[in-house]
Amino acid sequence: MKLRGLTTLAVFGVSASVHAAGPLKGLPVAQDTSNARYAADLVSGDGPKQTYAARVLRRRVRSAWRLAVRDGADFRTIEARQTLGEFDDLVAPRCIRQLSNSNVQRPCAQILGMLETKTALLPLRNALSSEPSRCNERAIGLAIRRIEAAQ
Repeated sequence: MKLRGLTTLAVFGVSASVHAAGPLKGLPVAQDTSNARYAADLVSGDGPKQTYAARVLRRRVRSAWRLAVRDGADFRTIEARQTLGEFDDLVAPRCIRQLSNSNVQRPCAQILGMLETKTALLPLRNALSSEPSRCNERAIGLAIRRIEAAQ
């Protein structure tokens, strides 16, 4: 029965709202995609996790590096330079340790080259002398040239 736009439930004060008894099951769980998590995966013992983490970190460093090398002092460039500094603190030491790992040698060398990490120069030269594959040799050589040019 309708009374001037109101339903009979509202007239008699009956509430028709339903409350959940707890968390809803089956909803997707938010995945941790932070840089710290991928940096931790880079030094984990799981090969596929290491490879994936190295690729993700290389992509993130490359996008910040492309913005940071621009001329100008706009907000995005300054933020990208700050991000590179954070990557230098978080990722560079782990990449230096992983230069002997053939699965992540190339992305780590590329990361170190883009970050221009001076402490990585000697480990990169050692990795170059250990007869890497042709692709890895090229990436390591480019990283060494970038670091030397930045000095």
